[in-house]
Amino acid sequence: MYERPGLVIFDCDGVLVDTEPVVQRVLAEWLTRHGWPMTPEESARTIKGSHIAEIQRLAEARVGRALPGFIEGYRAAMFEAFEAGIDEIPGAAVVLDALRDAGVPFCVASNGPRVKMAVSLKSAGLLDRFGGMDGGRIFSADDVGEPKPSPRLFLHAAERMGFEPGACLVVDDSTQGVLAAIAAGMGIVGYEDMTPAADLSAAGAPFVMKRVDELLGLIGFPPVRA
Repeated sequence: MYERPGLVIFDCDGVLVDTEPVVQRVLAEWLTRHGWPMTPEESARTIKGSHIAEIQRLAEARVGRALPGFIEGYRAAMFEAFEAGIDEIPGAAVVLDALRDAGVPFCVASNGPRVKMAVSLKSAGLLDRFGGMDGGRIFSADDVGEPKPSPRLFLHAAERMGFEPGACLVVDDSTQGVLAAIAAGMGIVGYEDMTPAADLSAAGAPFVMKRVDELLGLIGFPPVRA
C-alpha cells in the first residue's frame, strides 16, 4: 500500500477512457494498409503506448519507404471511430470523485495529443473533472517533445501542478508509462487493460490492478466499487 499521494497522474487511454480497443483496431488497420500487416492484438502487444511519431518511424523502417501523411490520416480515422462514442473505464469516475472529495489533486498525462484526450474525456463524461480543455490539468507529450518512456512528461505535469516528483503517484496501463514513472522518481500503479499484468510487473510496477477503483484501497481510502 502507498501513502496517500500529493498528486495522482493518470494516463488517459485505457485508464480513464475505454478507447484502447478502438485505437488498436484503427492503428492495426492503418499499419496494414501501409504495408505492415498487423492485428489489434499484435498492436497492443508490441507498440501500445508508443507515440504516433515513433510508430511512423517503425513503420517506415519496416516497409522501407517514407509514409507522408501517416499521422494525419491515422488521427482522422481514429476521430471518425470515436464519433460512435467512448465509455469511461468502469470505476474511473468513482475514483476521480473520491480524490476530489478528499482534496487530492489529480491530472492526466498522455503520449496522445491534447485534442484526442479532450474528445475522449468529453465523450466519456469525464472532461469537466479536469476543469475542461483549458483547466490546466491535461498534459500531452507534445508539450515537452519527448514521449514516454522518457520521464519528461510526468515531470512537466508535476511541476505545473506544483508537486515534487516523490509526492506523485502515476496510474498507467503501458510498460512505457511504468518506465517513465520510475525514471521520474514517482510511485507507479499499473492497470491491466490490454497489457498483461506480467509485462507491467516486469517493467517495474510493484502493484497491478485489475479494476481502476482498486486504486482507492491502495492509497488508504475505504474501497469503493463502481
